[in-house]
Amino acid sequence: MKGLAVIGLALGLFISQASGAAQSSRIGDFALLDQNGKHHKLSWYGDQKAVVIFVQGNGCQIVRNSVAELRAIRDQYAEQGVQFFMLNPQSQDTRDSITAEAAELGYDFPILIDETQLIAESLGVDRTSETFIINPETREVIYRGPIDDRLHYETQKSVAQNHYLRDALDAYLAGEAQPTDVPEAPGCLITFAARDAHTTTPPSYSADIAPILEANCVKCHHVGGIAPWAMTGHAMVQGWSRMMKEVLLTRRMPPGQLDPHVGRPIQEAAGLSPEELQTLVHWIDAGAPGDDAPDPLEALAFSDATFSMGEPDIVLTVPAQDIPATGVIDYRYVPVPLNLDEDIWIRAVEYVPGDRQVLHHVITYLSSPADRTAGLEQDNGGLGESLGGFAPGRQPDIWRDDSGALVRAGSSLLLQMHYTTTGKATVDETQIGIYLHEAPPKFVMSGGSAGQRRFLIPPHVKEYPLEGVQEFERDALLYGLMPHMHYRGKHMKYIAEYPDGTSEILLSVPKYDFNWQFNYQLEEPVFMPAGTRLIARGAMDNSEQNPYNPNPNMPVRFGLQTMHEMFFGFTTYRYLNDTPESVVANGRSL
Repeated sequence: MKGLAVIGLALGLFISQASGAAQSSRIGDFALLDQNGKHHKLSWYGDQKAVVIFVQGNGCQIVRNSVAELRAIRDQYAEQGVQFFMLNPQSQDTRDSITAEAAELGYDFPILIDETQLIAESLGVDRTSETFIINPETREVIYRGPIDDRLHYETQKSVAQNHYLRDALDAYLAGEAQPTDVPEAPGCLITFAARDAHTTTPPSYSADIAPILEANCVKCHHVGGIAPWAMTGHAMVQGWSRMMKEVLLTRRMPPGQLDPHVGRPIQEAAGLSPEELQTLVHWIDAGAPGDDAPDPLEALAFSDATFSMGEPDIVLTVPAQDIPATGVIDYRYVPVPLNLDEDIWIRAVEYVPGDRQVLHHVITYLSSPADRTAGLEQDNGGLGESLGGFAPGRQPDIWRDDSGALVRAGSSLLLQMHYTTTGKATVDETQIGIYLHEAPPKFVMSGGSAGQRRFLIPPHVKEYPLEGVQEFERDALLYGLMPHMHYRGKHMKYIAEYPDGTSEILLSVPKYDFNWQFNYQLEEPVFMPAGTRLIARGAMDNSEQNPYNPNPNMPVRFGLQTMHEMFFGFTTYRYLNDTPESVVANGRSL
């Protein structure tokens, strides 16, 4: 599946709407962004003893009057391994309005924004101010009810007589049975319009579901594609529907998700709208039924074997790579000589994997003869300038606006190749197609990075901040942004600090996934005045909670292999005054 333009995902199982503490329902994992764009996943807090979720809604007086007590409870129990969140599922509230109310009223909690309402639906939420205690390791709901009995509709006591949430936390932390005499929580009723509409008129597979899958999923989920199964028709989709929901809930799929509330527009930004996600999940929850109409997915055809842009001017075959049946494969760095006896101007590069089932990504670095003397003193760690790459679902790298990249005679390529195993040994012989300008283009495209390579990440650290800066010494237009880290990469954003003192977030990847190396192309290039500082700011997760971490007991330094780390915010840009004539005259490439 492609990336989501949403920030809410659903829990896996419905919970009884009865209040009280005698609940042992196990819920599915979930992930949400908070009001500041930070990614939170329930299972990531598995090292905590409990997670408390309080249902917040803008304008609700019971919520507003509850926060002081909730804050006092948080301050008391935080040292005992209890993580507190607010959850906002109100369809009338936006991230901006939630952030504004939080600032006005001093809410200092992460507010998880359930834009699709699917989490609240699965929890059985009916009103704001309901409070849940969840065991994040087993994902059991331990408690559901009010904070205390001080507040009720149009009335409140000066002092609470029953402290339900405190009592429930004390009992849980002490390993004792939960009290059973807990009333329902008072609060403002929440409307679930999409749920009610789909209950009245269930989504249709052929009219509603198949078009969503065709537009967002089958690019990878087809016969011969990178996905482990193909969406060839209703029977396959229905059979995999529970797994589809699980990977959505845990955000394992879709890859390349961005924070849709910040940044500049991205070309072909992958994503399901909140309405599409609600439709899909409600259909899956109903059993993923079919209908009698012709199946749109059965009529689709795909061909991955040839270059989509026509015959390239240069075709390079990567030396055959033997891939074992099982195991974890370190990144491979494969040199590919270009054997150029004259300079060339590249206008596009496309990749055709030899085996799409195992090739997960390629990043291509260009090394000119001059680069080879610079070594690791370069900002990019001595790898060379990025010349694009391949990832499943990614389009060819095309230099826009009649621009191109100058590649000097004697240059060579270095490919970072990431493979996954499938249970069957195979051989991959990927091809690279290079498309040339017949004459020098009007403009020259360049590549760079905002990166950091001198760091030491301590063991067991859940969030180790890193930052790199790229400075534009001349006026430039920024076209593309490609975050790059390894297994411990957690999140990264690009921030432009302009010479006039203003700044803006250009791109935010709140949940980085090393398996997917996306080059995000801006819909419109962004002007970078001379003196602009482009900052790549992110973090590493070297803890046990990171399921990809090879060894959380070891410190981590910069290095080429995945046992090491990288932190690069690669960029594609062109200086306004760079013409082919000026670049050639100055002896520069890219």
